Amino acid sequence: DLSAFTTYHYRVKTGTAFSETYSFKTPPHAADHEDFHIIAMSDMQRDWQNPEKFQEVIEEGVIDFLEEEYGEDIEEHLAMLLMPGDLVVTGTTYGQWENDFFGPAQKLLPYVPVYPVLGNHEYNSTYYFQYFKLPENGSEGYEEHWWHKDYGNVRIIGLDSNDPFSNQTQLDWLAEVLDSTCESDSVDFVIAELHHPHKSELWTPGESDYTGEVIAQLEQFSTDCGKP
Repeated sequence: DLSAFTTYHYRVKTGTAFSETYSFKTPPHAADHEDFHIIAMSDMQRDWQNPEKFQEVIEEGVIDFLEEEYGEDIEEHLAMLLMPGDLVVTGTTYGQWENDFFGPAQKLLPYVPVYPVLGNHEYNSTYYFQYFKLPENGSEGYEEHWWHKDYGNVRIIGLDSNDPFSNQTQLDWLAEVLDSTCESDSVDFVIAELHHPHKSELWTPGESDYTGEVIAQLEQFSTDCGKP
């Protein structure tokens, strides 16, 4: 029962301990025609040669840029973060989530929702599914592996390009979602995120024909439907 495009303040209680007070902003309705910004970044797993790089990107890149361009109160100027995989080096290692992901990004994450998808370094870890609450509108039995989320007039589609989840079930689900998206008057744009590239100059071992099939579906959707 929260109002759209409204700032709310909150704190987290665990036992007798309370967090500091933070704030977030709810999404607008598509009919509101509100502008908003999305940041996409991936592969922030710890680089042992540059161990502070992720924190630098968050604080000196994202936060500094937003404040210089739009002013303080990050949640007023950034709708969400899209993170298509490899958030940590080894997703099954508990300490890496605290020390290498949540810690370096602590000045941003309490204010802005994060929508990740699984990379190969998550190793399908239970920690990933504990730390993120993603839409459960994927295929039955694959909840939170693939999903879609609307923000204003944009539909975000999250996909899992890791074996054995890179399967026909997911492609069939994507086709159904794109069909319904084409018919929806409230969606004007689609952004899909998944981890593995179809072709890559940098990471040829990660190239995926499956991603090529996804791209073909998305391109055909834009051609047939006229929505980018």
